[in-house]
Amino acid sequence: MTDDLTDEEKRQQAAEQAAMALRDLLDDLTARGLPLDAIMAGVHAEIISIMVCVWGGPATIARMVNAADRIDGLPSAQQVRLMAAQPAGRA
Repeated sequence: MTDDLTDEEKRQQAAEQAAMALRDLLDDLTARGLPLDAIMAGVHAEIISIMVCVWGGPATIARMVNAADRIDGLPSAQQVRLMAAQPAGRA
């Protein structure tokens, strides 16, 4: 990160680097044969623990509720694939 960036730009770059590192970690752990749901549970628990240590319980809850509100009702990737699938054969 260069010094001519604003604080918000630096924060955005840091967030992007963290996201890339997490994707790399997920790829590595799934390649080792660990189940994705177990990996996600561990990563989620660690991130929430850190959030509580940094911001405290009430602020973490507020952030989590805000995130939940934004994703409520979104379909899973499997649901999207099923909705987009072409029917096979004839009825």
